[in-house]
Amino acid sequence: MKLPLRYQVMQSIGACDNVESNIVPTELQAELDPIETALVLVDTWGEHPIASHHERTSNIIKTRIRPALDAARTAGITPIYAPSPKIARQYTQWIRFAGVADFHPPPPPTNDWPPSEYRRLSGPYASLVRKPGELPATSTQHPQPWHEIRTIHASIEPRPSDFVVASGDQLHRILKARRLVHLIFVGFAANICVQFRDYGMRAMRDRGYHPILLRDATTAIETCETYDRLAITDLVVKDLERWFFTASVTDFTRACQNT
Repeated sequence: MKLPLRYQVMQSIGACDNVESNIVPTELQAELDPIETALVLVDTWGEHPIASHHERTSNIIKTRIRPALDAARTAGITPIYAPSPKIARQYTQWIRFAGVADFHPPPPPTNDWPPSEYRRLSGPYASLVRKPGELPATSTQHPQPWHEIRTIHASIEPRPSDFVVASGDQLHRILKARRLVHLIFVGFAANICVQFRDYGMRAMRDRGYHPILLRDATTAIETCETYDRLAITDLVVKDLERWFFTASVTDFTRACQNT
C-alpha cells in the first residue's frame, strides 16, 4: 500500500542558511506491504484519572483509532495491543508470546548510589517531594474507583485472535515470529507512553525498526497554559517528526482501502 509520510528535515544549501527556520515538514510516498505491517495500540485505555484527557482520548479512539483499526484489519495488517503490563494481564491474549520475564519480572537492580534517602526523597531531601501530578493533592496512594485504569477502551476491545503485549520484548518476539517490520503507532499519551514505554517508539527504534505515528490518532497530556490550543500535542508531534515518520488517519485508511 502507498502511504504518504511526513517528517522534519533541514532544507539548506550550506552553512549560511543552515538554521532552524529551514527545518521544514517534508513528505515521501512509502510503499508498505500490509502483511509486514503491525498497528500498535499504546495505552488505549477505557479509563483515565484526568477527566479532560479521558474525554479527549475517548473521542479520538471512537472517531479515529477505531476507523484506522477497522481499515487495518480489512487490509491484512496485524493489530497489537500494548496497554501497559498491568492492563495487558487482564486479557488472556497476553499469554501468547509471553516470556519468563513477563511472568516474573526481575527485581530492580540494587546499588548504593544515589543514597536511599535521596531515592525516597526523605530526610534531608524531603523538600523535593512533589504534589501528585495527575490526582488531587488529597488523594490517597491507592487507586480509587473514579480514577483507576482497568481496561482497553470498549469500542476497540481486542478480538480473541489479536495480540496483547506487556513488554517490548514480547512485542519484538511477535514481530519476529510474524515477520513484521512496519510499525504504525496510535494511542496515548504522545508525550509519555507512546514515546517512552519499552514498547514505545523510541525503544522500538533502538531495536532497529522505523516506527510511524498516526499523528491525529494521539494526544498529549496538556497543562493550563496549553490546553486550549493542544500546544503540547502539536509540538510533540513536530519534535517526533525530527526522528520518526508520521501519517494522517485519513491517508492511512485510504491506503488500506486501496490495497
